Amino acid sequence: MGDFDVFFDQVFPRAVRVARRMIGDPVESEDLAAEALARAYARWPAVRRHAAPEGWVLRTTINLAIDTLRKGKRNPEVAAIDGSEDIVALRVTLAAALGALSRRQREIVTMRYLADMSESDVAAALAITPGSVKTHLSRALARLRGVLGPQSGEVADGFAI
Repeated sequence: MGDFDVFFDQVFPRAVRVARRMIGDPVESEDLAAEALARAYARWPAVRRHAAPEGWVLRTTINLAIDTLRKGKRNPEVAAIDGSEDIVALRVTLAAALGALSRRQREIVTMRYLADMSESDVAAALAITPGSVKTHLSRALARLRGVLGPQSGEVADGFAI
């Protein structure tokens, strides 16, 4: 599986960055990225043929990070080592707001803004049309603004939403 080794080396750093933007903990971010890539390896024949294999891994990483935040599996103090409790509060607020979205909307928002994927890359990763991505994104952002209320600007500054 030499092609997987090359794929791993290309995708792992980006998957770690995406997880870190979501949960803050560098060690746990590496664990989540490694888990996503382990799942890709287990399904490599299918993932390799996927329209967007990197998008598949990033979506899996995002879902694992959301599950981690939702289940409270992480220690918030770890993310606050740099002395910024505000960052922890923003991450918790973002996780709660993302939880108010449908699964598809959550995937699209996180892939588009936290993974910094283009709309066409998100569409390929999710096997939907770019128009569907735009529609889901518009509805999701409106819902996030409604859920976050006056904090939406603060969260937007912290997480590019």
